[in-house]
Amino acid sequence: MNEHFTRNKKPFTIREAVETDAAAIEDVVNSVAAEKYFVVPESSREDWDEVIKDIKSSKGLIIVAQVDANIVGMATLARGRLDKNRHTAHLGMVILKEFRGIGIGKAIMNYLIEWARKQEGLEKICLTVFSTNKAALNLYQKFGFKIEGISKKQYKIERKYVDDIMMGKLLT
Repeated sequence: MNEHFTRNKKPFTIREAVETDAAAIEDVVNSVAAEKYFVVPESSREDWDEVIKDIKSSKGLIIVAQVDANIVGMATLARGRLDKNRHTAHLGMVILKEFRGIGIGKAIMNYLIEWARKQEGLEKICLTVFSTNKAALNLYQKFGFKIEGISKKQYKIERKYVDDIMMGKLLT
């Protein structure tokens, strides 16, 4: 477990998720999905206790950010499952609206990258992010992620087109 403090001095913890976190993770994902402009799913369809087991069994990582007793964010690094992409991990992250912009995302990224660098054979982290998610784009770029491609007009949200931006960070 890692204890941190937000910009307004509120303590929070980052730790590996356990199966009993499943319902809280689903609530966080559903809350962010309802905002429409931050993640692809429109609601959480996953069975999160199974997702937690699956990610861990495939040598990936799933973590949560916790303020007091409440999970306010989560992130995954899902390892490639094929011989040809096992050297990569796909990053996904969500943080509740009221907990953004106060240092939790930065702490999550530090945790993920530190963990990734210790994993045998892991050479690259990749992700996709909506062009409308400027805060996330800035965060990823601060951590050395580079834009590798853009799928123009990939999504249409409330009659507005949104590009899907592919980013990557080499660990080696």
